[in-house]
Amino acid sequence: MDERAARPGGELDARSLRYLLAVARERSFTAAAASLQVSQPALSQAIARVENLVGGRLVVRDARGVAREGSPLTPAGQALLADAHRITELLDRALVRARRLAEAGERERLTVGIGTSTPRWVSTRLVEAAQESPELDVVLRHVPWGREVTDLAAGLVDVAFVQLPPGRDPDPRVRAVTVAEVDRVAVFARAHALAGEPSLSIADLDDEPIVDAGSDRDVWLVDPRPSGAAPVVVGPPATTVEEMLAVVATGRAMAITSAAVASAHRSDDIAFVRLRGLEPLRLLLVALADDERPAVADLLASF
Repeated sequence: MDERAARPGGELDARSLRYLLAVARERSFTAAAASLQVSQPALSQAIARVENLVGGRLVVRDARGVAREGSPLTPAGQALLADAHRITELLDRALVRARRLAEAGERERLTVGIGTSTPRWVSTRLVEAAQESPELDVVLRHVPWGREVTDLAAGLVDVAFVQLPPGRDPDPRVRAVTVAEVDRVAVFARAHALAGEPSLSIADLDDEPIVDAGSDRDVWLVDPRPSGAAPVVVGPPATTVEEMLAVVATGRAMAITSAAVASAHRSDDIAFVRLRGLEPLRLLLVALADDERPAVADLLASF
């Protein structure tokens, strides 16, 4: 063993890794120190200690400080940075989970991320399963669109439901089970001429103004269209279901959403119509690939 690493203060610590991440992100010792709310000398000394431990430079410096062109880190710094992201993420997740377990007491608690596209029957099934288990609490937490894996990685949820567009693979950081297939539907203001149709094809919508989507635009605008027509997009992009439905209700534009949203947001001023000929989306239940807790495995297996 390296004698320096065995001495007090000779081990790599999480704080130093966070300092290195900040320097790489900000490309400035001053800005990095400000973002961490520490003094610049303290940050510089911490980086110097890690460089001494490594035995070489981690940060590329020029006359003004951190190099402004190219990578701000040396090859050794880049290698350490790749692991630093993962290590600090694991530490943060472990702390969040431990706090949640401390709050729950002796019963194990799993937090399940659900969104506006999660069918209600799924949430009901989870609550019923929790009621039947004397050793497990299941807590439902709303997760915004697109943040499912981010919240998993941060330890904010233990498993999450993700709606996966056709032809896409799950995030490589997770393992997943398919819970259901979810159709897409059109939504119109109640007075719209097409609102009373039993079903529509995407070609029926080629001339209809459609609310822009904040994410997965190819899925929710169906772009490109089979006919080659370009969608008539109405902005600004809707980032939530509520924003999208509010625009639709005014009659300015229609929209395309999932059948799960349709079942949860029925009202007198809008109408949902089934769309024919579109490949369904997959509803997945996902957990981090390295999460080996039996309760997580059992929950995934239950679907």
